[in-house]
Amino acid sequence: MDQVRIVFLGTSAGMPSRSRNVAAVAVVMDGRVLLFDCGEGTQQQLMRAEHVRSGGIEAIFITHLHGDHLFGLPGLLSSLGLGGRRDSGA
Repeated sequence: MDQVRIVFLGTSAGMPSRSRNVAAVAVVMDGRVLLFDCGEGTQQQLMRAEHVRSGGIEAIFITHLHGDHLFGLPGLLSSLGLGGRRDSGA
């Protein structure tokens, strides 16, 4: 049976706090990553997280269009591109 790991990258409501980032959750299966929401600061949380590689992200799902769920997306996509990622995963 494959192991599924859920990594909470951010669980704070509308604004981050000193100890909690805004919304982002990674589901990791066999090194593949599904990212649910991408609040501001998600890139730093990805670097801190064990078992999660940003290069392993296969898909990003935005649950709704509030800033605390998506303002980190442009930076993450830019960083992935600067890191050489060209595959859209499709």
